[in-house]
Amino acid sequence: MSALIPSQNHTPSGGLFSISPGTAAERHQSNALARQTRQEIEQITSRVEVEATAESARAFLVAHALTNVATLVTQAEAHMKVAPAGGQFYEQLIASYAISAGQRIARL
Repeated sequence: MSALIPSQNHTPSGGLFSISPGTAAERHQSNALARQTRQEIEQITSRVEVEATAESARAFLVAHALTNVATLVTQAEAHMKVAPAGGQFYEQLIASYAISAGQRIARL
């Protein structure tokens, strides 16, 4: 055999890949590490779920705001036929609504 590849009789435990059961302290430490790992994974999973829910809520609010802006534009077009002098006000009102809706959504 090569000096780089150990034979089975060179390993103290008797097998090439055998694992000794370890002491009680080692098993306790291993259990504690596994518990800590599970807790960290649960925390990460919770944060991901919260962020995914928030992202879905933001997307819903954006779609709702777009619908509201489209409705306001349609109403403004109808009002322009009746009262064209109010055009600059209609535009300002719609822009104001759109900007404030965007700011509210951005704060979420």
